[in-house]
Amino acid sequence: MPRLFARAVALVLFTMLAHAAMAAEPVELKVISFNVLVDFSRQEGVPKWADRKDLCIQVLREQNADLVGLQEPSPGQVKFFLAELPGYEAVHYKGYTDATLLYKRELFDELERGWWFLSPTPERVSTGFGNALPRVVVWAKLRHKPSGRELLVFNTHFDNSMPSQVKMAELCQQKFAEFTPQMLPMIFVGDFNTDQKRGDYAKLVSNGWQDAYRASPRATPDGRDENVPTHQQGTRIDHIFYHGACRALAWERLESPDPQRLLSDHYAIAARLALE
Repeated sequence: MPRLFARAVALVLFTMLAHAAMAAEPVELKVISFNVLVDFSRQEGVPKWADRKDLCIQVLREQNADLVGLQEPSPGQVKFFLAELPGYEAVHYKGYTDATLLYKRELFDELERGWWFLSPTPERVSTGFGNALPRVVVWAKLRHKPSGRELLVFNTHFDNSMPSQVKMAELCQQKFAEFTPQMLPMIFVGDFNTDQKRGDYAKLVSNGWQDAYRASPRATPDGRDENVPTHQQGTRIDHIFYHGACRALAWERLESPDPQRLLSDHYAIAARLALE
């Protein structure tokens, strides 16, 4: 009996040490942010949705990202992505898909999800910062199954008007203060309609937040540049930010597989992040 008990204790200790070792190893995640351009929009130089949707799927399949923030998709586009990319779960506000977060179900357990609108009344569908359309942040609290690590992921689509972007950035920082006591890594992706010369960018990289773009070999040390534009107008307005026990290993702009056909009026961007 003592021998059996000793073996059981040894097995428990071995299991605990194995889990501790796994938890100590950094967890690498691939994250994408992509404004797909809503299917009914017509932008000069951008093919209609029917002529570019397969290219979008090709890029997302090849990247095989763990987390994808989509901006501006219609409900029909979200349905298309989920059908063509089986294995992802979608997080958005009811039927309002302007900001939709995708995560791999096989890799993550969802612990919680939520949202807030970018307005003076964030608890309900609303405007009020000078924007004509409602703008929203959606989020999910996830557990990485292999390691047991937990993280918070946020996705948004800021308005393209000023000063709404500044007010939206300020509200996000206020909201993040509600999450920071959890001491979890946080990832914030989106089309922020905000380049590096505006005050709202400074707000977005304050209070411990960092821009994954700085991991690009073309970035300046402070990342306050437009060396790699993410919009057809030549500005870098799409971002992947992170906070807490997390660091950026790589950042890249994703190109269309067909040089003659753009994916959108935005480029998709991807980052490799390590949870530490």
